[in-house]
Amino acid sequence: MVDLEKLLQSARSALDGMRLGSADAAREMRRVIPDVQRAADSGNSEFQELLGGVALEYMKDYETAHYYLLAAAKAGNNSAQRGLAYMLFEGLGVQKNKGEAVKLFEAAAKAGDRAAKFNLAGVLLRGDGAAKDKNRAISLLREASHAGMDAASRQLGEISLSEGDYDTARQLLTSAVEQGSYRALLNLGIMCRDGLGGSVDRVKALTCFLRLLDVRDGDGFHEVHALVLEMTDQEVREAALKAGRVNEGDALIKSRGKSS
Repeated sequence: MVDLEKLLQSARSALDGMRLGSADAAREMRRVIPDVQRAADSGNSEFQELLGGVALEYMKDYETAHYYLLAAAKAGNNSAQRGLAYMLFEGLGVQKNKGEAVKLFEAAAKAGDRAAKFNLAGVLLRGDGAAKDKNRAISLLREASHAGMDAASRQLGEISLSEGDYDTARQLLTSAVEQGSYRALLNLGIMCRDGLGGSVDRVKALTCFLRLLDVRDGDGFHEVHALVLEMTDQEVREAALKAGRVNEGDALIKSRGKSS
């Protein structure tokens, strides 16, 4: 007999790994997916939401995604409500219905789903599907940020940056990076390099720029060469070690043709 709790934990772990591009996680998901489907077909809303999410995100099988997300949403599953809302908002395999999508985002957000709060905030910032309401959008982003959502922290940081509130922007972008955001690294690195919102921190700036290589983003590397000319060898090595890019650090020291 299948241990459903263990199966759910394993499948969710595999899904998290797939989002990070892990081939091992994808193999694990293929291994457990038959049992996941059997549990979903038995009426278990957690497995329905999980299977619907896999179908939506990775299989692009919108018919299957809609079937299982709708079933789970009707059972009150918050994540399924958010996934179904996304399908309705974008018109993925269903007729686009932004009004109904917003209602579902609202329901999931009210129940505490942090991603639904983030999605709803985007709707309110753009005024797309609902009237613009920046104040409420910011409030929702703060709630999602406090719940540990890196995308919400990053967006709040970018808003503060655009408004010239550098102290708040640097704090929020730092939180976003600590929560796992790679998209916040470039702006945070620039702020640390230029002393915006705090003191100049070249080690942290270089660490940010080098970490972007983890996601094959070369934008940060364009900022590196001028920066390392202002740093000691020890500082470059410290940043490279923190970024997990020791070889790149040694290459930068060698390429600039000087030692400190």
